[in-house]
Amino acid sequence: MTRKCKAVLIIVSAVVLLGHAFCVSIPVVNDLHAKKVADELSAIPLPENTRIAERKSIAAKLWGNGNGMQYMGALLIESTLPFEELEKFYSERVEYCSVDRQVGQEITVTDHGNYSFNTEINSDNYYIVYALGKDDDFIIQLYSELDLRGH
Repeated sequence: MTRKCKAVLIIVSAVVLLGHAFCVSIPVVNDLHAKKVADELSAIPLPENTRIAERKSIAAKLWGNGNGMQYMGALLIESTLPFEELEKFYSERVEYCSVDRQVGQEITVTDHGNYSFNTEINSDNYYIVYALGKDDDFIIQLYSELDLRGH
């Protein structure tokens, strides 16, 4: 094999390898962005008589019609505080945050997908606290358009 053929083979191999690496990185980058939302949510000091039972991050098409990725960070919390107090606590601290009573392990606040917590829900003191991530960064916008989970 000539030197020129080897160089072409190396260049073609590098392009193919980089293309594959880019394709593999798409869901990874989006999952990391969703994890960041969950990390920011769990970094908020908890109200009294409250503990985090589980954390979850999801990058997918979660609500609505059409195409587009959405990023959700969710906490399953156990608290003896009333729902209204928890809702007020989190709405004052996090933009785009909601609190709902969690009944069973299935996450029912999304329109699409089957997501659930691993923790067994065995009382009325469990709530899901969830926040949405933004895609206002150029890289996140690019990766969200290319992720097939958003279509």
